[in-house]
Amino acid sequence: MRKYNKFFTALMFGLLFTTQAFSASLDKAVAQNNNTAEPTTRSDAVIFKIHDIKPIDNDGVVTGCDFLVTLYNRTAINFRSFTINLDWLDDVESEFRFEKYVESVIGFEEAKKQKEFLGDKFDTEPLKTAITVNAFGADTQISVKSHIDSEKCYLLLKEANFNVSPCDILRSADSMTGAPSQDCTTLFQLVNTSNPEYFGQFKNISATELAMRSKESENRELSDIDLVINKIVENMGASGETLAEIN
Repeated sequence: MRKYNKFFTALMFGLLFTTQAFSASLDKAVAQNNNTAEPTTRSDAVIFKIHDIKPIDNDGVVTGCDFLVTLYNRTAINFRSFTINLDWLDDVESEFRFEKYVESVIGFEEAKKQKEFLGDKFDTEPLKTAITVNAFGADTQISVKSHIDSEKCYLLLKEANFNVSPCDILRSADSMTGAPSQDCTTLFQLVNTSNPEYFGQFKNISATELAMRSKESENRELSDIDLVINKIVENMGASGETLAEIN
């Protein structure tokens, strides 16, 4: 009987040690992830990205850019139509061409006077385009082919300024009567190359939420293990009492 009790005591210590070690390792991994949080995407927005950018050349001179815009509607909203207005400012050109080239031609003081006199008219015009989407339902993903006449295809990889207007939202899925045109910018999120989700397929939830669900599942598994161990300990205690009574 004593050997029997020693065996189960050793078994219980082993189970408890393994569970605690696993739990500690998991907590440490979660803490590290929290300290190095990556950019994420919203669960209540239409997320979109600009990708597959292809320069179009004519006799070796780039004259335009073909690209795709992929959108995933994570909202419960059905859109009748909307237009995403995008613009990119060429920071390199606006700084280098004016500050360096113009100054070399007319001199620093004269260039400064001209810039003050002309103001915004003398600044580099941003690269602009607009993407219109029709009949875009909830929990839907689409890719739209687009083109822009510019040699600055590299700008499409940069962070863009955008607004979504006009925007018509259906009152219900069965109605073709839309709400008045409005600005829907707050319902949209642009995913750029600094976000890991840019490089994969969009999903109905963000990578962050997927990780949270995985953590919750692991916690439930640990809780189940704790219940089993507690039950075993409880049964061993009852068995020990019975053996003591027999002896």
